[in-house]
Amino acid sequence: MKRSHLVALAAVTLAPAAAAAQPGYGAPPPPPPPQGYYSQPPAIPGGFHDRTGRMALGFSLGLGGLNVGGEEVTCPSCDYDPLAVEFDFHIGGMLSPRFALLFEVQANGQTIAENAYGAASLVQATAMVAGQYWLTPQLWVKGGIGAASLSYSYDDGYASDSENIGEGMAVMGAIGYEVLSARTFSIDLQGRIISGSYDSFDENVTAGSIGVGFNWY
Repeated sequence: MKRSHLVALAAVTLAPAAAAAQPGYGAPPPPPPPQGYYSQPPAIPGGFHDRTGRMALGFSLGLGGLNVGGEEVTCPSCDYDPLAVEFDFHIGGMLSPRFALLFEVQANGQTIAENAYGAASLVQATAMVAGQYWLTPQLWVKGGIGAASLSYSYDDGYASDSENIGEGMAVMGAIGYEVLSARTFSIDLQGRIISGSYDSFDENVTAGSIGVGFNWY
């Protein structure tokens, strides 16, 4: 056999071995990450947080006013014009990245009389089923419906008590914006309006407030 033929045969024989020796050739895929390895949650279209299936828990505090039958609630005996105080609490779950179903309680109270011995307040308390929907990753709207209770509470400096005025139905609407927005926590600025309808004295009691909310997911 000619020398040129031997050289060609050797080159053909050695080519696969040389290729196999190249880095990465035929290498197995990298092993999966170990148990407990953290990975980023999948991105949600539109930049929404992936909160689906997580609990929603939070509360807010606000200031505003009360209105009974179209008339603003005032305190004629006060030396100042008091604002109504608002508090609410909610608990529920995220059904999707943009929608939460919640159980929500809210109370609005305003001083209506005051003297040297104590003060009296009008308080509206509500318990509702509410839905919250995020229009953008930070802007949301909320609506709810449920039961309302109106009471008169007073403190004369020696004892405090309350007297129920009536029971009725409540409807609520709110809008908020998350100034601090993360997957598991947010702080928002929000405006709320809630109205209780009472058959016992055929009047609506409406409360509006602006406040700040703290939420965990």
